[in-house]
Amino acid sequence: MPRSESFPTDKLPRLDPQRQYVIGTAGHIDHGKTALVKALTGVDTDRLPEEKERGITIDIGFAHLSKNVTIIDVPGHERLIKNMVAGVSTIDMVLFVVAADDGVMPQSREHLDIINLLRIRHGLFVITKTDLADEDWLALVEEDIRSLLQGTPFESAPVLKTSTAAGQGIDELHQEIFALLSRIPPRQDQEIYRQPIDRVFSAKGFGTVITGTVLGGRLKTGDAVEIQPAGLAARVRGLQSHDSEVPEVQIGYRAAVNLAGVEMEQVHRGMALTQPDLFRPVHILNARVNVLAGAAAPLKNNQRIRLHLHTAEVFARVVLMENKQIAPGQSGYVQLRLEEAVHAAYQDRFIIRQYSPQRTLGGGEVLQANPARFRAKFREIFLTQLNRLASDDPPARLPGAFDLLKATPLKLWEIKIATGLPLSDLQRLLKEQISAGQVFTENIGGKTYYFSREQLEMILRQVEPLLSAYHSQFPGRGGMPEAELISKFERRFPAEAIRRAVRFGEQVKRLKREEQLWRMSDFTPQLSARDSLAYADLEKEYREAGFSPPTVKEVMAKYNLSPADFKELIKLLRDEGKLVYVDPTLLFHSSVFPQLERLLQEYFKTHDHITVAEFKELTGTTRKHSIPLLTYLDTRGVTERDGDVRRPGYKLR
Repeated sequence: MPRSESFPTDKLPRLDPQRQYVIGTAGHIDHGKTALVKALTGVDTDRLPEEKERGITIDIGFAHLSKNVTIIDVPGHERLIKNMVAGVSTIDMVLFVVAADDGVMPQSREHLDIINLLRIRHGLFVITKTDLADEDWLALVEEDIRSLLQGTPFESAPVLKTSTAAGQGIDELHQEIFALLSRIPPRQDQEIYRQPIDRVFSAKGFGTVITGTVLGGRLKTGDAVEIQPAGLAARVRGLQSHDSEVPEVQIGYRAAVNLAGVEMEQVHRGMALTQPDLFRPVHILNARVNVLAGAAAPLKNNQRIRLHLHTAEVFARVVLMENKQIAPGQSGYVQLRLEEAVHAAYQDRFIIRQYSPQRTLGGGEVLQANPARFRAKFREIFLTQLNRLASDDPPARLPGAFDLLKATPLKLWEIKIATGLPLSDLQRLLKEQISAGQVFTENIGGKTYYFSREQLEMILRQVEPLLSAYHSQFPGRGGMPEAELISKFERRFPAEAIRRAVRFGEQVKRLKREEQLWRMSDFTPQLSARDSLAYADLEKEYREAGFSPPTVKEVMAKYNLSPADFKELIKLLRDEGKLVYVDPTLLFHSSVFPQLERLLQEYFKTHDHITVAEFKELTGTTRKHSIPLLTYLDTRGVTERDGDVRRPGYKLR
């Protein structure tokens, strides 16, 4: 029976029955953490044979202090810090243990550093094994603890004295734990289900089971889930919390999830259970990092480090964005390029440790998951966005969600994940920003996407010089075709973003559109005097030639036009609908085709087909013109080839 059940519960501070609370132990190896947990709960969390044999905690263990309070017991050995971080990354409060016979030790300091870096703000400090020291020594140990806590959020935290061997101080500690838990405010729910996995096992008759602490959202039996970063799809077969079947789990719960659709071998600690279709494997993180004041060396550019994030440990390279190094006690923006994918999201806390020797360097907060790779020439853009995302002010934070290098459009839930804003606040803020002309919507594939004004401005600033150069090269054209304009930028930006940006340019009267042509709003197509004369001559030449125009080469020779000049003038005539290419060597004036249709319509009133010879006679042309013309008319549905003759096409029928 848990030790807590023997206490008179009516004398304990009341906890919210709708919440669950998670406590994590911390402290140097062999300082009595596991014995203290057993004294509080009646549960020995050393479950592995090796732990029993060696008398130390190797992996994280779990025990229930009450129906809605869990204690996670973590190892204290320096080589097992990764297990310690995995255990305390999701706790509400820390139970920090210092043995009376040893006092403050190296791992005591490192564990406290990690607690502070993970921004755990609630804790109790316990001197254990008091039966092994006299009062004077205990006073010195307490003084050392107080000194250790100077400058931390725990300066005024209670320091209690216990002896599990003598059974002293346990009731008082239990009372203090419940008093502190009752004062801890609820976590802010991010409304999206996430659960880092700290254990995986297979239960006979049930299959794969994972455990972990729920970071946000709700999960019910039957729900679909995804396992990140592997991207595995699964379904919830059953849920347990505190050894009881439950229909639903939510933020703060210690949850065991029975999964259908995945094998135990496919899942391991370090992965996370998430809501489907919202997250991708993360290979790059942008973050703000704090280097410990007591770090042995500064954090250097391109340094290889160990990243501890939730229950995962991976290697990564550090790319510094501001300086060549971050000195001990200082902070800065970094990009972490991971050697293995992890699950991560905005505001997730992490620890970084040296590759070798394994010492804690510092920690930080994720600001962007899977951003563009940092390049020095875009430094100001990166820093601007990260400063926004680091802001506590929602209107200031919102623009940080919109990528200014790729201009990728975002759906509502993508903006929410990128900013961590409550959904109702985000929807209100977006509505305000749309009204203010700072955010724009676009329907893409039947779904609503959002762009920021900055994204559209950035694209527009690149479109404008392109169009200006185009106008200089082709002063007679009405503008650049939209398809051509998009092709110039689609390697860098999504086509939807380019289309939205040029429409924005039209909205702010910097661009003008005529049909599918885009031009600068202050540009008027105008040919030079020489080109204007040649334009008029060519139009007249083809109009008067009727059904028998000269070939391209003949026209170029007659008017002494270079291939480039001829091509440009012909394009203008074609864009204005005055000329039509029938084949690569022949152009016809557009006015001949209505005439041809009328001639053929009259002809087919008394004939059911027409031969090439009859067509030549009807139009007064040679074979050189009649064959290309008939082929063109076939493609347009005016005629329809049937062996060696033509019959009326669907346009004439």
